[in-house]
Amino acid sequence: MTFPRPDDDEERIAVLRELGILDTGPDENLQRIVHLCRLIFGVEISTVSLIDEARQWFKARDGLDACETSRDVAFCNYTILGDDIFEVPDALEHPDFKENPLVTGDPRIRFYAGAPIRFDGKRLGALCLIDSSPREPLDQRERSILIDLAAIVEREIRIQRMFRESMALLTEVIKKK
Repeated sequence: MTFPRPDDDEERIAVLRELGILDTGPDENLQRIVHLCRLIFGVEISTVSLIDEARQWFKARDGLDACETSRDVAFCNYTILGDDIFEVPDALEHPDFKENPLVTGDPRIRFYAGAPIRFDGKRLGALCLIDSSPREPLDQRERSILIDLAAIVEREIRIQRMFRESMALLTEVIKKK
């Protein structure tokens, strides 16, 4: 598989694995966020995606049946390369995506915008917006909303980790009694 990788890809993946959230069940709070994204931005699909070695796995999704895709076709893989929103107004006109199977076949992506999801300085994935029609780039207000919603996703991931760690400590204390 050929796709761009961030310089810190191994460390990034280690943080993602340490969090223990890959291949876990649905999360009600993250589902609410992707649903809000669809309503706010008027897009067909919104996801919280996490990028591991070879795939893009969706921790939350609205408007999409797939649970994951190969990393080599993942738009979100490009989002984790930088700190800003990665946006493709028309995938058919973008040299990196015009022949992508997610563009030429289902779900027929034309528009994509993704805000990086970070944990301890590592970009783990993206909160993304997807539509089957080309769109104008997000305006400043929309960019701000997407960045704020991605920050809420980050906070939720952090809270869930703290909860799991607290429960593990509590279990240890109870076992010792």
